[in-house]
Amino acid sequence: MMTVELFVSETMAAADRQALAERLLQKLTTAPDAPESVLAKARELTHVLVHSPGTWVTGGPDPAAAPRYLVRLTVPGSWSNNSEFGGHVIPMITAAIAETDPDPGRLTRDPHCVVQIVGLREHGIGLMGRTATSTEITKLMTEEFRASGETPEAPAGFVIDPICGMTVELATAQLTLIHEGTTYGFCAPVCRKVFAEEHAISA
Repeated sequence: MMTVELFVSETMAAADRQALAERLLQKLTTAPDAPESVLAKARELTHVLVHSPGTWVTGGPDPAAAPRYLVRLTVPGSWSNNSEFGGHVIPMITAAIAETDPDPGRLTRDPHCVVQIVGLREHGIGLMGRTATSTEITKLMTEEFRASGETPEAPAGFVIDPICGMTVELATAQLTLIHEGTTYGFCAPVCRKVFAEEHAISA
């Protein structure tokens, strides 16, 4: 569940804004080892908006000569508090925007693309006319995968996160649980929490 607001300091044609929004949506909801059912639900719950403000004042080079970008990414607080999430998503967003910039390398040389991750407190997101917790959002995003009974084969030394289907390296996994003699690895704290709740495990 993400809302991405991209503010661009230059006047961008509607077709270019649309293409950039679609590129960001695709980049943020693509993972080579995630089940398509989970990614499809993630796309349904992700919103990308591109704005060109009438006025934008900032220091440094003339924004008309060197376009600026400000990205506000709003997610559940449990996601934003995970340093791995920021370390993954900030370079991804910057790279997607850089692909459209006249000087793609500029966005990693100069601070002209600022990404802000805003975490919403628990119960600060509403879906289907009611508040939703990060656990409920994760269950919604992964329900089709979990109901499918699909058990992808993991490479040696890896396990499949039983909630979202992501591949996790067991030796370096920071999030694990042992249930009925089997060690499970999880890609995120919320996946571990969902598994623990569903199996009545004291986490």
